[in-house]
Amino acid sequence: MTEVPSAMIHAVVAAALNQPIILTRAIDEALDNNVLENELYEAFLQTYLFAGFPAALESLSALATAIRHRHISSNKPLHRPTELYDIEHFSQRGTELCQSIYTTTYQKMRQNLSDISPELSEWMIVEGYGKTLSRDELPIKTRELLIVAVLTALGWGNQLHSHLRGALNVGASAEECRTVIAALDIFPQNFIRLRQEDALRLLTTITSKKSMV
Repeated sequence: MTEVPSAMIHAVVAAALNQPIILTRAIDEALDNNVLENELYEAFLQTYLFAGFPAALESLSALATAIRHRHISSNKPLHRPTELYDIEHFSQRGTELCQSIYTTTYQKMRQNLSDISPELSEWMIVEGYGKTLSRDELPIKTRELLIVAVLTALGWGNQLHSHLRGALNVGASAEECRTVIAALDIFPQNFIRLRQEDALRLLTTITSKKSMV
């Protein structure tokens, strides 16, 4: 089992895969089961890092529509006021979070990314970890497990490897990771089955290495 509701997993993956019918159904199910609007907002907001702005925009629009249909007061804010865009603050906060996720591989990862693209190396810290994933409306373990779901569905193996390790490093169990991967069973596409199998193999490799340390 995992603390992340299956409807929330289904919602973010539907957003990433551009599956609007499943997305709408998952939003309604999540709200019916006491997932907070702000939690869904944050889950969708962070998808821009992994599935692009269209996924984030469409899913946030679907969430806003669902809330309006439920007659939730229009003067109740859906999200907190935007933080001041402070690059120095985001960089410091992002570095700390990224180090907690990558642990012993942090320096090697930063160097490898800097060799490929100094800009992406900086943006990953400032935009990814500092501005977005450090927001406090969702626990980092929840964020990482949702990222695992999205990366599994999209088939980004290298990034999935990093974020499976990251989920484990911030307190998720291997069983929670398996549960998140299994939650993708509702998506009918055959390629999802193959990507689930790949994700489970990656998880087995990671946990085997951890047990040997």
